[in-house]
Amino acid sequence: KGIDREFYLLFSIFDENDSWYLNKNIEAFTGDPSKVDENDADFKESNKMHAVNGYLYGNLPGLTMCKNDKVSWHLIGLGSHYNMHGVHFQGNTIDLRGTTRDGLALFPHLSGTALMQPDRVGTFKVVCRTFDHFVGGMKHLYEVSSCRNTTRAQQQYSAMRLYYIAAEEVEWDYASNKSSALKIYNISSNEESYGHVFLSQAEDLIGSKYKKVVYREYTNGNFTHHKVRTEEEEHLEILGPLLHAEVGDSVLIVFKNKASRPYSISAHGIEEVGCEDQIETPITLPGEINTYRWNVPERSGPGKTDPNCITWVYYSTANFVK
Repeated sequence: KGIDREFYLLFSIFDENDSWYLNKNIEAFTGDPSKVDENDADFKESNKMHAVNGYLYGNLPGLTMCKNDKVSWHLIGLGSHYNMHGVHFQGNTIDLRGTTRDGLALFPHLSGTALMQPDRVGTFKVVCRTFDHFVGGMKHLYEVSSCRNTTRAQQQYSAMRLYYIAAEEVEWDYASNKSSALKIYNISSNEESYGHVFLSQAEDLIGSKYKKVVYREYTNGNFTHHKVRTEEEEHLEILGPLLHAEVGDSVLIVFKNKASRPYSISAHGIEEVGCEDQIETPITLPGEINTYRWNVPERSGPGKTDPNCITWVYYSTANFVK
């Protein structure tokens, strides 16, 4: 009742190695069936279809709705323990049992219902963010159209919050205090530690230090002085700065890429201004400075059963898989 559109999405790996038509498919679609080894591990993996309603790689039809429609998404997980899914809706938030989210965890043989009232016109992604499923094709598109005149007032944004953020390369030590293992496990040397293979540096071992790209906040657009973190922020370590905003605010990010590869900055849950005609967030090339603007509409704020403040993650969407 009171729902304009309903969608049912089944997330599951369909194993076509068990298909009765496997041999017919080999004969029909391979150049030389005699060279196909049905027991080859790569061949078996290629026949596992990471699908939503049986469709892969953006081919699922019918996910269309109108702006301001009340939409109900019924999500179903099916299969073995490999079918653990992190379902994410781009571009709009969902109401999940009174909480504001843009995704949910979906486990085998469980289901969930999420409510959405899209307030943006465009084409957006609905995907499984679990790595194997995402790479395997569990990613599709839903389309929001402006179907009719709406009397719903457009939200106004007043306060502007300004941040200067850079992506920069650092050498990060994942275990700066390696002596702690000796005390915790009561052992006499690092070689006996469970983490020896990950933490020690030798001819065939990398060690605990890796080159990483991190977000760091600066005091102004010259990008010469880091903003000093407070004592309350020291726990963030490798993470970027906390960006604060309230419903009705706009956030302006002046972003400089000080790294050696392309990067961007994109946040969940908010409205990315200027991205209406493209699915992906624009990237910033090394050495360039770009501005990214985020609006914080009412749907980005806490739900009825949420605490007073909720958090949204931000990250670079350039080469998301990597």
